[in-house]
Amino acid sequence: MKRTAFHITLITLAWLVFMQVQGQMMSDTLTLDQFEVIGMQQDFASPVKKAVMDSTVMHEMNTSDLAELLASFTPVSVRTYGSGALATASFRGTGASHTKVLWNGFGINSPMLGSTDLSLVPNSFFNRMELYYGAASMRETSGALGGSVLLEYDNHWTKQPSVDFEQVFGSFHTMETTAGISVGGKKFGSDTRIVYRTSKNDFPYYNNAVVPARKMTQENANISNAGFTQQFNYRFNRNNEIDVVTWNQWNVQNIPPVMTNVDRGGDQKEYLKDFFSRNSVRWVWQKKQNKLEVSAAALYDDMNYKLQRSGGDDSTGPVTLIDSKNRTGSYSGKVKYSREFKNNFVLVTGTDAVFERVNSNNYDSAKRRTTFSVYGDLVKDFNKRLRLNLLLRAEMTDGILLPVMPLFGMNYRLMKREQLYVRANISRNYHLPTLNDLYWSPGGNPELKPEDGLQTEGGLKYIKKLSTLTLSADVSVYASWINNWILWTPGNFQYWSPQNIAEVFARGLEFTFRVQGTKGNFSYYGFAEYAFTKTTNESQVAERAGYDGKQLIYIPTHSANGFVHAAYKGFYLGWNVHFTGERNTSLNSEESYSNTLPAYFLNDVSAGKILMLKKARLELRFRVNNLFNENYQAVRWRAMPGRNYELSVKFNLN
Repeated sequence: MKRTAFHITLITLAWLVFMQVQGQMMSDTLTLDQFEVIGMQQDFASPVKKAVMDSTVMHEMNTSDLAELLASFTPVSVRTYGSGALATASFRGTGASHTKVLWNGFGINSPMLGSTDLSLVPNSFFNRMELYYGAASMRETSGALGGSVLLEYDNHWTKQPSVDFEQVFGSFHTMETTAGISVGGKKFGSDTRIVYRTSKNDFPYYNNAVVPARKMTQENANISNAGFTQQFNYRFNRNNEIDVVTWNQWNVQNIPPVMTNVDRGGDQKEYLKDFFSRNSVRWVWQKKQNKLEVSAAALYDDMNYKLQRSGGDDSTGPVTLIDSKNRTGSYSGKVKYSREFKNNFVLVTGTDAVFERVNSNNYDSAKRRTTFSVYGDLVKDFNKRLRLNLLLRAEMTDGILLPVMPLFGMNYRLMKREQLYVRANISRNYHLPTLNDLYWSPGGNPELKPEDGLQTEGGLKYIKKLSTLTLSADVSVYASWINNWILWTPGNFQYWSPQNIAEVFARGLEFTFRVQGTKGNFSYYGFAEYAFTKTTNESQVAERAGYDGKQLIYIPTHSANGFVHAAYKGFYLGWNVHFTGERNTSLNSEESYSNTLPAYFLNDVSAGKILMLKKARLELRFRVNNLFNENYQAVRWRAMPGRNYELSVKFNLN
């Protein structure tokens, strides 16, 4: 029924927008008024670390999900349970709930889990992605002790209709269709995007968790995702603009058994069905050096997780072991005011309100949480070389006021004629317990305290622009002390319960090098990144148990990735390399494969051709994932696919 409703909605939207395209196809091109943007120097002079995902990379991963994009092209650690299965991100050695994902400025992390399933975020729905590391996240939200990911789609106020369509055929019965229609004029803009993806994920793998070890085929791993986004923009005049966005998606994930259980029988079936609707509206007023933004969002999620096994007798039918039904709703409002004063001084202030409600058969009753926050951000430039930044954020949750969260940072240009910058910052941040931490039945602990993080960072950035070449390098060192870290531990009543027992010390280094240039018809782009991450529990509990100073589970000490892309007269070639180091899967003193996952290298190669046909653009691309057929596990005893292939055809008309 839901799928039928989706198709009806999809056809209706496509028809409406197609009629708009027909109505505007013969119109003359309109020149739009300039919509000013408040800003000072470029972001490379920022006292905090921030990165904007390159458009070449976004194009390369357009038909993938956010998990694959972050894992392959950023130093962010991604824990995935299989192809198309649950995937979460970890910045700088912190937990999955310490990474915030923001859509149009609003957090989409689950109120229950505190994390976001990145496998359910299609890259084709966004054309702009920013990464905020550590303290940089405080400008947008609290609680992101590791960092945050900002997602947006900017329709650029399209001057003429644009239609794009892409069809992908892949190994293991994988198919994906993406399409978009954009129309615009002097006052009105509309953008519609759809995605539909299915895969059996029936890939072969070598199972060394059974005796005898042998090659097997992944079973019960089907996935299906269908969704659409619709964005409307309306400009009242050169100073006022409003946009309305909706993102709706239906997801079905069958979860295969772990490699140790495939021979146990019982015809076990495990799956997750999920529908979410995310909606936002924003009004922007701007005049001279003043800018005011007022926005609101309503997020809804209906999720059902089920685990069942055959009863052994056809007359008895299947036995349901788990049937978890969860409905969450989140309603948010934001007001943000910016003003640029004389003498390179900028003030940004705002207030946020979030109301969350959860109905779950895993809680003893419906649970609610209300959070209010206010913040002020001051930025001042001195002599075009020194920038100072002071941010203060205060937050109140369910009537309880948290201590003020400050951020102080500086950025200094070391040489007048060279773009060499040094930055440093220090901040304090708090992360609230998730609703599962507080109310899960059995085991939830309503007495939990917020996690308290003290963070500091230093870095150097160098940019060199030549006639046909741009080089940049960035190195960061950081340290985070997180008290009251929440850990779920076994209790005295045969179930686990969360406690504020960990004192985590996360520190590390990040290095990035980029090069981009053109020469005649030849263009190239490349980057290399390396991250060293050390995260340990330094609490007395860990010391008594003998695992203080040992790397926390599933956090690689070493990780790296690189990407090279070259294009010549419509032909292009891309090569991506991703390395993940060893990861602990437990904190005992043994050193064996059972609790240490080996490091792995993944290589992905793509090649394509772009054909220009008057106003149309046709692109053919072939991609090989896991080129050298690496046998690896991202999560213990979860099979991952070997070498596989994708063929895509993309058509664009404007």
